[in-house]
Amino acid sequence: MLRLASIPIGLMLLVLGALFWSGSGKARKADFTFINRGDIITLDLNLMSYQQDFRLTYAIREGLYCPDPETYEPIPAGAESHEVSPDGRVWTFHLRKSAKWSNGDPVTAHDYIFSWRRFFEEPGEYTYLFYYIKNAKAYETSYTSGEPIDIRSVGMEAVDDYTFRLTLNDPVTFLLDLVAFPPFYPRNERSMTAFRDFNDKPMMNLVGDYLAKQQKDIKKLTQAEILAELPGFAAQNTSADTKAAVAKMIRYGSIKHTYLNEYTRPPNVVTNGPFMLTEWEFKRRLWLEKSPTYWDRDAVHVNTIEMVVNDNVLSQFLQYEAGTVDWLADITTDLASELRARGRTDLRASKAFGTAFLTLMCKPQLPKSIFNGAKNPLADQRVRQALAMSIDKKFITERVTRMGEEVATTYFPPGTLPGFETLPGLPFDVAKAQSLLAEAGYPKGKGFPALPILYNSDNPTRARIVQVLKEQWKQNLGIDVEIESQELKIYRNRVTEKDYAIAMVAWYGDYPDVSTFTDKYLSTSLQNDSAWANMQFDQLCDDATKEADAAKRMLILQKAEALIDTEVPIVPLYHYVNCSMRRDYVKGIKENPRNLTVFKGLRLDKAGSNGAN
Repeated sequence: MLRLASIPIGLMLLVLGALFWSGSGKARKADFTFINRGDIITLDLNLMSYQQDFRLTYAIREGLYCPDPETYEPIPAGAESHEVSPDGRVWTFHLRKSAKWSNGDPVTAHDYIFSWRRFFEEPGEYTYLFYYIKNAKAYETSYTSGEPIDIRSVGMEAVDDYTFRLTLNDPVTFLLDLVAFPPFYPRNERSMTAFRDFNDKPMMNLVGDYLAKQQKDIKKLTQAEILAELPGFAAQNTSADTKAAVAKMIRYGSIKHTYLNEYTRPPNVVTNGPFMLTEWEFKRRLWLEKSPTYWDRDAVHVNTIEMVVNDNVLSQFLQYEAGTVDWLADITTDLASELRARGRTDLRASKAFGTAFLTLMCKPQLPKSIFNGAKNPLADQRVRQALAMSIDKKFITERVTRMGEEVATTYFPPGTLPGFETLPGLPFDVAKAQSLLAEAGYPKGKGFPALPILYNSDNPTRARIVQVLKEQWKQNLGIDVEIESQELKIYRNRVTEKDYAIAMVAWYGDYPDVSTFTDKYLSTSLQNDSAWANMQFDQLCDDATKEADAAKRMLILQKAEALIDTEVPIVPLYHYVNCSMRRDYVKGIKENPRNLTVFKGLRLDKAGSNGAN
């Protein structure tokens, strides 16, 4: 536990000195400096799922709509207006002709189609959200099989450069919230062509050589431009296999490829938001500058923003205290509870639209890295229920987190969405937990393997929680677990790749609808880290997408959410309280349940504030 009073003055001076010498004390100072929730994991829209990545993306990119800086409701951004058909299935967006990329190119409907198509051809964490679009899932499945259906059959159409039409399978009442969410943002294809990585490299090297003879550089051509050149290439090639491969590319209108991560980094990255990412020093800082091409640049009041990378909780706080940082976007509950006791008014705490929980691997076999892929006891629902019911969560909220968090028996945070009520989850009941474990073949924990419980090493709160869990499970069930900490990116990859048994994780709702929680655990979702599959759950979620009556839809989703709570692919621990530190002169960053940050609304009023606490 971090105790501020126990930090020696000498240590403070040493840490602060080290910070300045490491570069964060450079002569050049941004208008606004902050420390994010953690280091950036990725700025590739296909791959991102962590809050710190989304936070920065809201600054440098923009979609058809974006969150309002005051209300966080979706408002026109890349689109200036839209129309909806009477049946709610066809949405027509009229794009803003003044919207430009940071390289000066106009932002067109084709940029949205290009970016969204990437989610079907290179499925990512949020590909499942695109399944609301007609034939999106069918195209993804067919593309993966090697025989894609015509991309024009997917319900997204560039009527012209500035008219973008969507056709949905069923009405989606929260579509504007979705298109304001980063996975739905556009990308500039031409700026990415140099970082394209073709699946069939030998073939495309031949195509590149052919184009070079025509004074054309394959690294500067879009996919459509390359496809237009392929008939000429095939005509000059005598190989039957080559002709067949080219004919297939032309027939399907697609050349399989992915993109190297360099396209997301300066000086290569091209964006369309209020700020541009101009510098990225690995594990040190990211530097943003106001975009001169942004359509609404007069509404942007800050010229430069620096995101300092610092994973050490103590030095983060000391930087803030020294005045080198204006905002700590996220602080540990250890620190927050102590600062609250001291009466610090620059501590900001608010109820969150998020839940801390354990994710449990539900596959029949453990991953190869754990007991060489032995039989997985967590595949038995009774074991998962026993683990959940043997945890005294109140002890965690009162003795570890200590910020008034609500004990969680449900995945969805109750009372955060009008019109939706959760059903009761599993209670704390040690006797029942012991009985369930015995039924599963592990009486008093005998024969139960010492599974590892994984967490990210930069989070001291999680470090204390896993220790509590280890002690409670030993006392209440007679089982042992091993504690395993990993650096954030390794931890994230392990969870995403399902290379774990038990892990400490969390989920914040991405948009104000129950489906932002339930859809994560569809059997087809790449976000489903537990590999839990329940056909009844999938069907309920599908039924909810087709239900036009809002009240009936909520009841369907209530049943779906209850299946998660009772079959326990996850163990809810507590519902979050967002904690941050922000100086009084920082305006336009408002505490909110979804923890959204809209840097476009940022203002600094140092003249009207003492800038202290």
